Amino acid sequence: MLRKDYLLGMMEELTSAVASVLGLRRENKHVEALKQLDDLLNKQFRLRSDLLRRLPPEQIIELFRMGPGMEADELQQVARILEEEAAIYLETSKIDEGIRILMKTLHLYLYSDLNGATRDLQVLPERIACIVKLVHEYELPPETSKLLALHYERENRLDKAADVWFGLAWEQPELRLEAETFYSQLLDKTNAELERGGISRQEITEGLSEITQLHERK
Repeated sequence: MLRKDYLLGMMEELTSAVASVLGLRRENKHVEALKQLDDLLNKQFRLRSDLLRRLPPEQIIELFRMGPGMEADELQQVARILEEEAAIYLETSKIDEGIRILMKTLHLYLYSDLNGATRDLQVLPERIACIVKLVHEYELPPETSKLLALHYERENRLDKAADVWFGLAWEQPELRLEAETFYSQLLDKTNAELERGGISRQEITEGLSEITQLHERK
């Protein structure tokens, strides 16, 4: 009960801050908006925006690891703040920085979701889908792509998971064996399961054949 109250209190404060930041953005007070987000990070987590911008997502995750587990709900809250920061950078034409932060945000959302975060706290599937749409023209880091593939598999979007693994096989030769394994495991599913996942057995067979040829040519 105390844990739930703590999370709800944190969420209410974040929601209020996001609304305030949105108002500042509409008034083109972007410096003030960034400062408010930085203050929120410091208050809730004793972290600073400049530190999070420097750290890779894997190191940010380690800040929230507690023994064998991790504070997944806190991690997704941090990701939400970073998402707002990214929006400000994009609005001020700092596209490269905005996209870089969005990719980091996506990694944190995916990791927290796959490690027990409360999904309705941020409506995680919707937040993930929103960022994927924003960065779809850019190449994600391999580790983020792998998390995205796992997310799609969890959502039973086998077609999208297969697309991610196929892209990884083309771009990352060292991951071709993992891609082959994923496609091979799909072939173990029934036709009904594949249909529910949005993919056909023929598509899997053809994709696996192409990946195998890539693997053999390396």
